[in-house]
Amino acid sequence: MERSPFPPTPDSAAYFQTDALERELVEATHCLRTRSGFVLLTGEVGTGKTTFLRRLMSTLEREDMVVSLVFNTYLQGNDLLAAVLRDFGLPAEGNAADNIDRLNRFLLERWQRQTTCVLLIDDAQNLDIESLELLRLLTCLESGQEKLLQIVLAGQPELLQVLAQPAIRQLSSRISKHAQLCALARDRTGDYVRFRLDSAGADGAIALDEAAITALHRASNGNPRHIHQIMDRCLYGLYGQAAGPRRIDAALIRTAAAEAGVQRRARARRYPWALAASLGGLLAVGGLILSLRPGDTHAEPASTVASASPAAASAATAPPPQHCLARLGDGARRQVQVPSGAAPYLRQHDDLCVQATAQGALVTFVPRVPDADLLQQQPNTRLQQLQYRLQQQGHYDGQLDGRFGPLTQRALRRMQQHNALPATGTPDALTLHLLALPAAHADSPNDMDPSRNGHG
Repeated sequence: MERSPFPPTPDSAAYFQTDALERELVEATHCLRTRSGFVLLTGEVGTGKTTFLRRLMSTLEREDMVVSLVFNTYLQGNDLLAAVLRDFGLPAEGNAADNIDRLNRFLLERWQRQTTCVLLIDDAQNLDIESLELLRLLTCLESGQEKLLQIVLAGQPELLQVLAQPAIRQLSSRISKHAQLCALARDRTGDYVRFRLDSAGADGAIALDEAAITALHRASNGNPRHIHQIMDRCLYGLYGQAAGPRRIDAALIRTAAAEAGVQRRARARRYPWALAASLGGLLAVGGLILSLRPGDTHAEPASTVASASPAAASAATAPPPQHCLARLGDGARRQVQVPSGAAPYLRQHDDLCVQATAQGALVTFVPRVPDADLLQQQPNTRLQQLQYRLQQQGHYDGQLDGRFGPLTQRALRRMQQHNALPATGTPDALTLHLLALPAAHADSPNDMDPSRNGHG
Protein backbone atom coordinates (compact mmCIF):
# COMPACT_ATOMS: atom_id res chain seq x y z
CA MET A 1 0.00 0.00 0.00
CA GLU A 2 1.10 3.55 -0.68
CA ARG A 3 0.20 4.86 2.79
CA SER A 4 -1.62 3.92 5.96
CA PRO A 5 -5.33 3.46 5.18
CA PHE A 6 -6.37 4.09 8.77
CA PRO A 7 -4.29 6.99 10.16
CA PRO A 8 -4.93 8.30 13.69
CA THR A 9 -5.28 11.91 12.50
CA PRO A 10 -7.90 13.56 10.22
CA ASP A 11 -7.26 12.74 6.57
CA SER A 12 -9.12 15.01 4.16
CA ALA A 13 -7.13 13.63 1.21
CA ALA A 14 -9.24 10.45 1.27
CA TYR A 15 -12.61 11.91 2.23
CA PHE A 16 -15.49 9.42 2.32
CA GLN A 17 -18.29 11.50 0.83
CA THR A 18 -21.76 10.12 1.50
CA ASP A 19 -24.94 11.66 0.12
CA ALA A 20 -25.77 12.97 3.60
CA LEU A 21 -22.35 14.61 4.01
CA GLU A 22 -22.54 16.13 0.56
CA ARG A 23 -25.96 17.59 1.37
CA GLU A 24 -24.70 19.06 4.65
CA LEU A 25 -21.68 20.56 2.88
CA VAL A 26 -23.78 22.13 0.12
CA GLU A 27 -26.30 23.59 2.58
CA ALA A 28 -23.60 24.97 4.90
CA THR A 29 -21.79 26.56 1.96
CA HIS A 30 -25.04 28.12 0.74
CA CYS A 31 -25.78 29.63 4.17
CA LEU A 32 -22.33 31.19 4.32
CA ARG A 33 -22.44 32.42 0.74
CA THR A 34 -25.80 34.12 1.33
CA ARG A 35 -24.74 35.49 4.76
CA SER A 36 -27.69 33.80 6.45
CA GLY A 37 -26.31 33.55 10.00
CA PHE A 38 -24.38 31.12 12.19
CA VAL A 39 -23.73 27.59 10.95
CA LEU A 40 -23.56 24.95 13.69
CA LEU A 41 -21.73 21.63 13.25
CA THR A 42 -21.99 18.97 15.94
CA GLY A 43 -20.85 15.39 16.25
CA GLU A 44 -19.37 12.98 18.75
CA VAL A 45 -15.62 12.57 19.15
CA GLY A 46 -14.28 10.72 16.12
CA THR A 47 -17.17 11.35 13.71
CA GLY A 48 -15.15 13.60 11.40
CA LYS A 49 -15.89 17.20 12.41
CA THR A 50 -12.36 18.45 11.76
CA THR A 51 -12.21 16.70 8.39
CA PHE A 52 -15.60 18.18 7.47
CA LEU A 53 -14.36 21.64 8.46
CA ARG A 54 -11.29 21.28 6.27
CA ARG A 55 -13.47 20.15 3.39
CA LEU A 56 -15.76 23.14 3.95
CA MET A 57 -12.76 25.47 4.15
CA SER A 58 -11.44 24.16 0.83
CA THR A 59 -14.86 24.68 -0.79
CA LEU A 60 -15.13 28.24 0.52
CA GLU A 61 -11.63 29.17 -0.62
CA ARG A 62 -12.39 27.87 -4.12
CA GLU A 63 -15.20 30.44 -4.15
CA ASP A 64 -12.66 33.15 -3.23
CA MET A 65 -13.92 33.59 0.31
CA VAL A 66 -11.44 34.60 3.02
CA VAL A 67 -11.42 31.96 5.76
CA SER A 68 -9.99 31.97 9.28
CA LEU A 69 -9.79 28.65 11.14
CA VAL A 70 -9.29 28.73 14.92
CA PHE A 71 -8.50 25.41 16.63
CA ASN A 72 -7.26 26.55 20.02
CA THR A 73 -10.49 27.30 21.87
CA TYR A 74 -8.67 27.20 25.20
CA LEU A 75 -8.16 30.85 24.33
CA GLN A 76 -10.98 32.97 25.67
CA GLY A 77 -12.13 36.57 25.39
CA ASN A 78 -9.55 38.99 24.03
CA ASP A 79 -7.02 36.18 23.49
CA LEU A 80 -9.53 34.47 21.20
CA LEU A 81 -10.14 37.75 19.38
CA ALA A 82 -6.39 38.18 18.92
CA ALA A 83 -6.14 34.68 17.43
CA VAL A 84 -8.93 35.53 14.96
CA LEU A 85 -7.14 38.69 13.86
CA ARG A 86 -3.82 36.92 13.42
CA ASP A 87 -5.43 34.21 11.30
CA PHE A 88 -6.91 36.89 9.06
CA GLY A 89 -3.38 38.31 8.77
CA LEU A 90 -4.03 41.32 11.00
CA PRO A 91 -1.89 42.56 13.91
CA ALA A 92 -3.43 41.95 17.33
CA GLU A 93 -2.43 44.93 19.44
CA GLY A 94 -4.07 46.98 22.14
CA ASN A 95 -7.33 46.26 23.90
CA ALA A 96 -10.46 44.47 22.68
CA ALA A 97 -12.06 47.67 21.36
CA ASP A 98 -8.98 48.44 19.25
CA ASN A 99 -8.89 44.90 17.87
CA ILE A 100 -12.60 44.89 17.01
CA ASP A 101 -12.21 48.23 15.24
CA ARG A 102 -9.24 46.88 13.26
CA LEU A 103 -11.21 43.75 12.33
CA ASN A 104 -14.24 45.83 11.33
CA ARG A 105 -12.16 47.94 8.92
CA PHE A 106 -10.69 44.77 7.38
CA LEU A 107 -14.12 43.15 6.95
CA LEU A 108 -15.63 46.31 5.48
CA GLU A 109 -12.80 46.56 2.97
CA ARG A 110 -13.36 42.94 1.93
CA TRP A 111 -17.11 43.50 1.66
CA GLN A 112 -16.48 46.42 -0.68
CA ARG A 113 -14.53 43.97 -2.87
CA GLN A 114 -17.55 41.61 -2.71
CA THR A 115 -15.51 39.08 -0.75
CA THR A 116 -17.15 37.03 2.01
CA CYS A 117 -15.17 36.48 5.23
CA VAL A 118 -15.79 33.33 7.25
CA LEU A 119 -14.58 32.36 10.72
CA LEU A 120 -14.47 28.63 11.55
CA ILE A 121 -14.23 27.70 15.24
CA ASP A 122 -13.39 24.07 16.04
CA ASP A 123 -14.01 22.52 19.49
CA ALA A 124 -16.40 25.36 20.25
CA GLN A 125 -17.78 23.47 23.26
CA ASN A 126 -14.72 24.77 25.14
CA LEU A 127 -15.74 28.42 24.73
CA ASP A 128 -17.09 30.20 27.77
CA ILE A 129 -20.12 32.50 27.80
CA GLU A 130 -17.96 35.61 27.46
CA SER A 131 -16.29 34.28 24.31
CA LEU A 132 -19.59 33.20 22.75
CA GLU A 133 -21.00 36.65 23.44
CA LEU A 134 -17.92 38.13 21.77
CA LEU A 135 -18.63 36.03 18.66
CA ARG A 136 -22.22 37.26 18.66
CA LEU A 137 -20.97 40.84 18.77
CA LEU A 138 -18.67 40.15 15.82
CA THR A 139 -21.68 39.11 13.77
CA CYS A 140 -23.20 42.51 14.54
CA LEU A 141 -20.51 44.14 12.40
CA GLU A 142 -22.49 45.27 9.36
CA SER A 143 -22.13 47.26 6.17
CA GLY A 144 -25.58 48.72 6.71
CA GLN A 145 -26.97 46.06 4.40
CA GLU A 146 -25.24 42.76 5.21
CA LYS A 147 -23.33 41.00 7.96
CA LEU A 148 -19.59 41.38 7.43
CA LEU A 149 -18.50 38.14 9.15
CA GLN A 150 -19.98 34.65 8.84
CA ILE A 151 -19.25 32.17 11.64
CA VAL A 152 -19.22 28.37 11.84
CA LEU A 153 -19.24 26.80 15.31
CA ALA A 154 -18.14 23.16 15.38
CA GLY A 155 -18.11 21.05 18.52
CA GLN A 156 -19.14 17.99 20.42
CA PRO A 157 -22.77 17.52 21.52
CA GLU A 158 -22.04 19.35 24.78
CA LEU A 159 -22.04 22.52 22.68
CA LEU A 160 -25.81 22.21 22.41
CA GLN A 161 -26.13 22.44 26.18
CA VAL A 162 -23.96 25.55 26.19
CA LEU A 163 -26.03 27.20 23.47
CA ALA A 164 -29.26 26.35 25.28
CA GLN A 165 -28.37 28.69 28.15
CA PRO A 166 -30.63 31.76 28.41
CA ALA A 167 -27.61 34.06 28.69
CA ILE A 168 -26.72 33.51 25.03
CA ARG A 169 -30.17 33.02 23.52
CA GLN A 170 -29.49 35.87 21.08
CA LEU A 171 -26.66 33.85 19.56
CA SER A 172 -28.73 30.66 19.45
CA SER A 173 -31.53 32.46 17.63
CA ARG A 174 -29.13 33.36 14.82
CA ILE A 175 -28.25 29.76 13.92
CA SER A 176 -29.51 29.22 10.39
CA LYS A 177 -28.08 25.76 9.73
CA HIS A 178 -27.28 22.81 11.99
CA ALA A 179 -25.15 20.13 10.34
CA GLN A 180 -25.06 16.98 12.44
CA LEU A 181 -22.44 14.27 11.88
CA CYS A 182 -23.56 10.80 12.91
CA ALA A 183 -21.94 7.40 13.18
CA LEU A 184 -21.93 5.14 10.11
CA ALA A 185 -24.65 2.56 9.58
CA ARG A 186 -23.64 -1.08 9.24
CA ASP A 187 -23.63 -1.11 5.42
CA ARG A 188 -21.78 2.19 5.29
CA THR A 189 -19.15 0.81 7.66
CA GLY A 190 -18.22 -1.81 5.07
CA ASP A 191 -18.22 0.77 2.27
CA TYR A 192 -16.03 3.06 4.37
CA VAL A 193 -13.41 0.38 5.09
CA ARG A 194 -13.22 -0.69 1.45
CA PHE A 195 -12.92 2.95 0.36
CA ARG A 196 -10.07 3.57 2.79
CA LEU A 197 -8.22 0.44 1.67
CA ASP A 198 -8.64 1.28 -2.02
CA SER A 199 -7.55 4.89 -1.46
CA ALA A 200 -4.34 3.63 0.17
CA GLY A 201 -3.58 1.36 -2.79
CA ALA A 202 -4.60 -2.03 -1.37
CA ASP A 203 -5.95 -2.96 -4.81
CA GLY A 204 -8.17 -5.73 -3.48
CA ALA A 205 -5.36 -7.48 -1.59
CA ILE A 206 -7.22 -7.14 1.73
CA ALA A 207 -10.86 -8.09 2.18
CA LEU A 208 -13.42 -8.34 4.99
CA ASP A 209 -16.17 -10.93 5.01
CA GLU A 210 -19.71 -9.98 6.00
CA ALA A 211 -19.33 -11.36 9.52
CA ALA A 212 -16.24 -9.19 9.99
CA ILE A 213 -18.11 -6.07 8.90
CA THR A 214 -20.90 -6.87 11.34
CA ALA A 215 -18.37 -7.41 14.14
CA LEU A 216 -16.57 -4.18 13.22
CA HIS A 217 -19.76 -2.14 13.30
CA ARG A 218 -20.80 -3.72 16.59
CA ALA A 219 -17.43 -2.98 18.20
CA SER A 220 -17.00 0.54 16.79
CA ASN A 221 -20.66 1.58 16.85
CA GLY A 222 -19.94 3.07 13.41
CA ASN A 223 -17.56 5.69 14.84
CA PRO A 224 -14.87 6.36 12.18
CA ARG A 225 -12.11 6.96 14.73
CA HIS A 226 -12.86 3.65 16.43
CA ILE A 227 -12.99 1.96 13.03
CA HIS A 228 -9.49 3.29 12.34
CA GLN A 229 -8.19 2.06 15.70
CA ILE A 230 -9.59 -1.44 15.16
CA MET A 231 -8.60 -1.77 11.52
CA ASP A 232 -5.08 -0.55 12.21
CA ARG A 233 -4.68 -3.39 14.71
CA CYS A 234 -6.15 -5.82 12.17
CA LEU A 235 -3.49 -4.92 9.63
CA TYR A 236 -0.82 -5.92 12.14
CA GLY A 237 -2.65 -9.21 12.57
CA LEU A 238 -2.40 -9.93 8.84
CA TYR A 239 1.39 -9.93 8.80
CA GLY A 240 1.54 -13.58 9.74
CA GLN A 241 -0.72 -14.74 6.91
CA ALA A 242 0.63 -16.37 3.78
CA ALA A 243 1.25 -14.35 0.64
CA GLY A 244 -1.73 -13.63 -1.59
CA PRO A 245 -5.14 -12.12 -0.84
CA ARG A 246 -5.57 -11.54 2.87
CA ARG A 247 -8.90 -11.78 4.62
CA ILE A 248 -9.99 -10.18 7.87
CA ASP A 249 -12.56 -12.24 9.74
CA ALA A 250 -14.80 -11.53 12.73
CA ALA A 251 -12.41 -13.21 15.18
CA LEU A 252 -9.57 -10.89 14.15
CA ILE A 253 -11.90 -7.89 14.46
CA ARG A 254 -12.87 -8.85 18.00
CA THR A 255 -9.25 -9.41 18.99
CA ALA A 256 -8.21 -6.08 17.48
CA ALA A 257 -11.08 -4.26 19.21
CA ALA A 258 -10.02 -5.69 22.56
CA GLU A 259 -6.39 -4.69 21.97
CA ALA A 260 -7.45 -1.19 20.90
CA GLY A 261 -9.64 -0.78 23.97
CA VAL A 262 -12.72 -0.17 21.83
CA GLN A 263 -16.08 -1.46 23.00
CA ARG A 264 -19.61 -0.78 21.88
CA ARG A 265 -20.97 2.28 23.61
CA ALA A 266 -23.90 2.14 25.96
CA ARG A 267 -27.03 3.91 24.82
CA ALA A 268 -26.42 7.53 25.71
CA ARG A 269 -28.63 10.14 27.26
CA ARG A 270 -30.02 12.89 25.07
CA TYR A 271 -29.17 16.54 25.31
CA PRO A 272 -31.81 19.28 25.34
CA TRP A 273 -33.10 20.85 22.11
CA ALA A 274 -34.72 19.08 19.22
CA LEU A 275 -31.38 19.53 17.45
CA ALA A 276 -29.44 17.55 20.02
CA ALA A 277 -27.44 14.48 19.05
CA SER A 278 -27.03 11.29 21.10
CA LEU A 279 -24.00 11.14 23.26
CA GLY A 280 -22.07 9.32 23.87
CA GLY A 281 -2.49 3.70 31.44
CA LEU A 282 -3.51 3.84 34.01
CA LEU A 283 -1.41 1.17 32.42
CA ALA A 284 1.65 0.10 34.30
CA VAL A 285 3.83 1.43 31.45
CA GLY A 286 7.38 2.18 32.43
CA GLY A 287 6.48 1.32 36.01
CA LEU A 288 4.07 4.27 36.23
CA ILE A 289 0.71 3.61 37.83
CA LEU A 290 -2.28 5.63 38.82
CA SER A 291 -3.59 5.90 42.30
CA LEU A 292 -7.07 6.52 43.63
CA ARG A 293 -8.72 8.13 46.58
CA PRO A 294 -9.51 5.96 49.58
CA GLY A 295 -13.14 6.99 49.82
CA ASP A 296 -14.15 7.18 46.16
CA THR A 297 -16.99 4.98 45.02
CA HIS A 298 -19.67 5.37 42.39
CA ALA A 299 -22.82 7.15 43.41
CA GLU A 300 -25.91 5.13 44.15
CA PRO A 301 -28.48 4.95 41.35
CA ALA A 302 -30.93 7.84 41.34
CA SER A 303 -33.84 5.54 42.04
CA THR A 304 -34.08 2.24 43.86
CA VAL A 305 -36.73 -0.44 44.09
CA ALA A 306 -39.21 0.57 46.76
CA SER A 307 -39.90 -2.97 47.85
CA ALA A 308 -38.22 -6.21 46.95
CA SER A 309 -39.21 -9.84 47.11
CA PRO A 310 -37.55 -12.04 49.77
CA ALA A 311 -35.46 -13.62 47.04
CA ALA A 312 -34.30 -10.22 45.84
CA ALA A 313 -33.56 -9.09 49.36
CA SER A 314 -31.53 -12.24 49.92
CA ALA A 315 -29.61 -11.66 46.69
CA ALA A 316 -28.85 -8.12 47.81
CA THR A 317 -27.08 -9.31 50.92
CA ALA A 318 -25.58 -12.61 49.73
CA PRO A 319 -21.83 -12.59 49.12
CA PRO A 320 -20.55 -13.08 45.56
CA PRO A 321 -19.96 -16.73 44.51
CA GLN A 322 -16.73 -18.20 45.83
CA HIS A 323 -15.53 -19.34 42.42
CA CYS A 324 -15.71 -15.73 41.23
CA LEU A 325 -13.94 -14.38 44.30
CA ALA A 326 -11.19 -16.95 43.85
CA ARG A 327 -10.40 -15.42 40.46
CA LEU A 328 -9.72 -12.07 42.07
CA GLY A 329 -6.68 -13.32 43.93
CA ASP A 330 -5.20 -11.73 47.02
CA GLY A 331 -5.56 -8.12 48.03
CA ALA A 332 -8.05 -5.82 49.69
CA ARG A 333 -11.38 -6.07 47.93
CA ARG A 334 -13.62 -3.16 47.07
CA GLN A 335 -17.36 -3.28 46.48
CA VAL A 336 -19.30 -0.73 44.44
CA GLN A 337 -23.02 -0.54 43.75
CA VAL A 338 -23.83 0.23 40.08
CA PRO A 339 -27.01 0.36 37.96
CA SER A 340 -28.21 -2.97 36.60
CA GLY A 341 -27.58 -1.76 33.04
CA ALA A 342 -23.84 -1.80 33.69
CA ALA A 343 -23.77 -5.49 34.58
CA PRO A 344 -23.51 -6.90 31.00
CA TYR A 345 -20.53 -4.64 30.27
CA LEU A 346 -18.73 -5.34 33.52
CA ARG A 347 -19.20 -9.12 33.27
CA GLN A 348 -16.91 -9.09 30.23
CA HIS A 349 -13.97 -8.62 32.62
CA ASP A 350 -12.68 -11.71 34.41
CA ASP A 351 -11.32 -9.78 37.38
CA LEU A 352 -14.71 -8.32 38.35
CA CYS A 353 -17.39 -10.19 40.27
CA VAL A 354 -20.79 -8.79 39.31
CA GLN A 355 -23.85 -9.81 41.29
CA ALA A 356 -27.47 -8.70 40.76
CA THR A 357 -29.08 -6.93 43.72
CA ALA A 358 -32.39 -5.26 44.43
CA GLN A 359 -30.71 -1.89 43.81
CA GLY A 360 -28.92 -2.85 40.59
CA ALA A 361 -25.64 -4.75 40.68
CA LEU A 362 -22.81 -5.15 43.18
CA VAL A 363 -19.29 -5.18 41.76
CA THR A 364 -16.44 -6.73 43.77
CA PHE A 365 -12.85 -6.26 42.65
CA VAL A 366 -9.26 -5.94 43.83
CA PRO A 367 -8.03 -2.52 42.66
CA ARG A 368 -5.08 -2.66 40.28
CA VAL A 369 -3.77 0.67 41.55
CA PRO A 370 -2.84 1.77 45.08
CA ASP A 371 -4.81 4.16 47.23
CA ALA A 372 -3.44 7.71 46.98
CA ASP A 373 -4.73 11.10 45.96
CA LEU A 374 -4.56 11.33 42.20
CA LEU A 375 -5.61 14.97 42.00
CA GLN A 376 -2.94 16.50 44.22
CA GLN A 377 0.11 18.41 42.96
CA GLN A 378 -1.02 19.00 39.40
CA PRO A 379 0.25 18.58 36.79
CA ASN A 380 1.50 15.06 37.45
CA THR A 381 2.55 12.05 35.42
CA ARG A 382 -0.24 9.86 36.78
CA LEU A 383 -2.89 12.24 35.43
CA GLN A 384 -0.98 12.30 32.16
CA GLN A 385 -1.25 8.51 32.11
CA LEU A 386 -4.98 8.82 32.76
CA GLN A 387 -5.39 11.18 29.81
CA TYR A 388 -3.29 8.89 27.63
CA ARG A 389 -5.47 5.89 28.45
CA LEU A 390 -8.67 7.84 27.82
CA GLN A 391 -7.22 9.05 24.53
CA GLN A 392 -6.39 5.49 23.47
CA GLN A 393 -10.02 4.52 24.07
CA GLY A 394 -11.26 7.44 21.97
CA HIS A 395 -12.75 9.47 24.83
CA TYR A 396 -10.14 12.24 25.23
CA ASP A 397 -8.94 14.56 22.49
CA GLY A 398 -7.16 17.24 24.50
CA GLN A 399 -3.48 17.64 25.29
CA LEU A 400 -1.65 15.24 27.60
CA ASP A 401 -0.86 17.92 30.13
CA GLY A 402 -1.37 16.04 33.41
CA ARG A 403 -4.05 18.45 34.62
CA PHE A 404 -7.53 17.52 35.82
CA GLY A 405 -9.70 20.03 33.98
CA PRO A 406 -13.00 20.10 32.04
CA LEU A 407 -11.69 18.04 29.12
CA THR A 408 -10.50 15.22 31.36
CA GLN A 409 -13.73 15.27 33.34
CA ARG A 410 -15.75 15.08 30.14
CA ALA A 411 -13.62 12.19 28.88
CA LEU A 412 -14.18 10.32 32.14
CA ARG A 413 -17.93 10.87 31.80
CA ARG A 414 -17.80 9.43 28.30
CA MET A 415 -15.82 6.42 29.45
CA GLN A 416 -18.31 5.87 32.26
CA GLN A 417 -21.26 6.19 29.88
CA HIS A 418 -19.49 3.76 27.56
CA ASN A 419 -19.65 1.17 30.35
CA ALA A 420 -23.20 2.17 31.45
CA LEU A 421 -21.85 3.55 34.73
CA PRO A 422 -23.05 6.74 36.43
CA ALA A 423 -21.42 9.57 34.48
CA THR A 424 -19.87 11.42 37.42
CA GLY A 425 -16.69 12.53 35.65
CA THR A 426 -14.64 11.65 38.73
CA PRO A 427 -11.73 9.15 38.79
CA ASP A 428 -13.28 6.82 41.37
CA ALA A 429 -12.07 3.34 42.25
CA LEU A 430 -14.06 1.36 39.68
CA THR A 431 -13.40 3.80 36.84
CA LEU A 432 -9.65 3.70 37.50
CA HIS A 433 -9.71 -0.07 37.77
CA LEU A 434 -11.46 -0.44 34.40
CA LEU A 435 -9.01 1.93 32.77
CA ALA A 436 -6.09 0.00 34.23
CA LEU A 437 -7.15 -3.23 32.52
CA PRO A 438 -4.88 -4.26 29.61
CA ALA A 439 -6.27 -3.09 26.30
CA ALA A 440 -4.62 -0.78 23.79
CA HIS A 441 -1.09 -1.47 22.54
CA ALA A 442 0.21 1.86 21.34
CA ASP A 443 3.36 3.87 21.63
CA SER A 444 4.46 4.22 25.20
CA PRO A 445 3.28 7.38 26.90
CA ASN A 446 6.83 7.72 28.13
CA ASP A 447 7.51 9.02 24.62
CA MET A 448 5.08 11.88 25.12
CA ASP A 449 6.35 15.39 25.47
CA PRO A 450 5.37 16.37 29.02
CA SER A 451 6.01 20.01 28.26
CA ARG A 452 2.89 20.28 26.07
CA ASN A 453 0.57 22.81 27.63
CA GLY A 454 -3.20 22.84 27.76
CA HIS A 455 -6.11 22.56 30.08
CA GLY A 456 -7.05 18.93 30.51
